[in-house]
Amino acid sequence: MDKEPYLYSFLEHDNPVTEILEQEAESRDDIQPFVERETARLISLLIRVTKAKRVLELGTGIGYSTVWLGEAVRATGGTVTTVDNHQRTGVEARETVEKSGLEEHVILLQGDAEELIPMMVARGDAYDLIFQDCGKYLYPLLYDDVYQLLKPGGILVSDDTLFRVDASVRKGLGRYIDEYNKRLFADSRYYSTLLPAGHGVAVSYKV
Repeated sequence: MDKEPYLYSFLEHDNPVTEILEQEAESRDDIQPFVERETARLISLLIRVTKAKRVLELGTGIGYSTVWLGEAVRATGGTVTTVDNHQRTGVEARETVEKSGLEEHVILLQGDAEELIPMMVARGDAYDLIFQDCGKYLYPLLYDDVYQLLKPGGILVSDDTLFRVDASVRKGLGRYIDEYNKRLFADSRYYSTLLPAGHGVAVSYKV
């Protein structure tokens, strides 16, 4: 029995826009797959439980997960800053945010994370929760910078952390993820767990 229909019968959308995006994605092959609904709802839950007001997302795509995060920070009275370097999907993401009515709670940044994230660190930015679902090579590359941006007691959520053992994923991507996982779980500055939701989700608490 396919578990997804049963699972999704409980996981309702916080905003109707994400439901529309899921339906449209079934007939599209011009976008990267976005985060699974259960993962998006998990992050939304973590934002609410921790009362996070400053949230950073690495990897906007067309804005699916951004809307989930945006609804959560609307509940906490905060904002989500989201970073992506793809111009075409960036236009779609802006339209998505506008359609969802979350303009006051979402800051869209267009540019390379390799350049923007070190700039954020240099000016002393700090976030309560960081969600990374960007290029997998960036996970180990930006490891130290992401740590610096996360407040003590903050939550880091990393998507696709089971790529290394997923036969459907290109081996090169799995190599980056494996490097990241080994470093993350050896780092005593974090208390982490790895969940088999979607392609794997690592949730880490900055001690």
